[in-house]
Amino acid sequence: MTDIIDPQTEHAVAEDTSAGTLVHVDPHALILETNVRDDAALDKQFVASIQEHGVLIPIAAVQDNDGKLWVRAGQRRTLAAREAGLATVPVYVRAAGVGDDKTLLVERVAEQIVENDQRRQLTDAQRARGIQQMIDAGASITKVSKKLSLGKDTVKAAAAVGKSDTAMRSLAEGQLSLEEAAALTEFEEIPGAVSRLMQAAGSRRFEHVVSQLRQEKITAEAEAKAAQQYLAAGFTVLDEQPPLDPECVPLYRLRTAEDAQADESAVTDPSHWAVVLFESEGLADVETGAVVNEDEVDWDTQDDPKATPAAGLRHASTVTETIVFTPQYFCLDYRAAGMTPDERFARQTGLVGYDNPAGCPVDLDDEARQPERERIAAERAEAEKRERRMVLALNKLGVAAQGVRREFVKKMLARKTAPKGAAIFVADCLARDGYLLTGHNAAETTAELLGLDSAQSVSKVAATLAATADARAQVITLGLVLGALESRTLKDSWRNAATTNHWSHHVTGGDYLKWLAANGYTLAPVEEVIAGDKTADEVYDLHRAEVDQK
Repeated sequence: MTDIIDPQTEHAVAEDTSAGTLVHVDPHALILETNVRDDAALDKQFVASIQEHGVLIPIAAVQDNDGKLWVRAGQRRTLAAREAGLATVPVYVRAAGVGDDKTLLVERVAEQIVENDQRRQLTDAQRARGIQQMIDAGASITKVSKKLSLGKDTVKAAAAVGKSDTAMRSLAEGQLSLEEAAALTEFEEIPGAVSRLMQAAGSRRFEHVVSQLRQEKITAEAEAKAAQQYLAAGFTVLDEQPPLDPECVPLYRLRTAEDAQADESAVTDPSHWAVVLFESEGLADVETGAVVNEDEVDWDTQDDPKATPAAGLRHASTVTETIVFTPQYFCLDYRAAGMTPDERFARQTGLVGYDNPAGCPVDLDDEARQPERERIAAERAEAEKRERRMVLALNKLGVAAQGVRREFVKKMLARKTAPKGAAIFVADCLARDGYLLTGHNAAETTAELLGLDSAQSVSKVAATLAATADARAQVITLGLVLGALESRTLKDSWRNAATTNHWSHHVTGGDYLKWLAANGYTLAPVEEVIAGDKTADEVYDLHRAEVDQK
């Protein structure tokens, strides 16, 4: 269809006014009619899209008797085209209606409302599928992001979802948002993970569950790597500690041929041995990842990067906390290994008289008390095992919660103004705890939360604030306090939450977490322990129930 421009007026003229005509005109030549949309609400994403693609759907306009074009539908497209600097835009032109002012007003408003109402947006699933098609066709994440005027994170999320049937189905059914569906794709292969995520979907708990699953995944991968090393060496790797069994005897219950207590030096032929890997927290070299004994570290250097460690020791900055898996050995064939079970194990498993000499003197009273002693010992061992497992589990939950919490605080401190009540909280904290800002790692943590690279950067930012930047100054002051409190809130703070009222810690971790919760943050269960709302045992039992569901 041919565009017609009147050379005398430089206005586009419709060739066939009864049917309408498509023309291309300068967006600045268009006149905006009064619109029911009283706020165009242009955003950067929309303007960027217009700049990238131009106006794809023609603007609808009516032409008056003077040849002027009045925008009937397409107010936002017109304004965005002007802002984007487009030379021309497509316009579908019709002749103005006939009638009195009221009749024309009714016609205009009706068309504007219908034009905005009678449309259906793409669903998130449809958009994700389309993005995946673009990527499959060879488009890069960057190119798709530019073409669609979407953030790269959104495009990456859509691409991840597009590859997963489970995520796409959950997205299409409205069970998950795009971001939630993308997170689900990380854990599809982990038993029970999808169920845990679906239960938390749509709530503020979702981020915590994702963070917890990431920690669990790290642990599982570390355990699998450790297990593979023992398998490669010829050992049998057991998933859990076996019950009393003469065909699987713990190393510490064995005696050597010289009747000495067996130790790891007796483990010479892997084919005779099985291992159970027990998780614990240890230290590793920052660069190599090799396990380091804590006795090899000069802990006096911990707060001084320039300090020289004592002879034979290493600087504290060269190690980091890590997950360590240590083996407990079980002999699968003690005869072939040249050893004998100790008398107690032999009695417990019915081996007395088989590998042990008969006629040993027996204290009958002691024999009668033995079952009770063994029961008490077993209960004590089980309680100790539960305590160890609880410490490990809740420490991991503490690490997971820390990541989510810090992201929340970073977003809060990125705002132009501090949240309501922040000044009162800051004043209360500083009045109660004069040493708050001098704590270990307080300055470094503050810098991290403010998005700066060092504690010195915080000072520079504060020193260069404009005279009118009171609002930003309040945010930075809040950051100093939150950074100090965050530096005190460690992965194991749940263990001593009840003792944080020590004289030097007047402001407790519970105070900090409760203030965050009052400002929109959702506490993770382990943080509820610190806040005093739950007990460690309650959280551990709940966590075990979630992890054990398959």
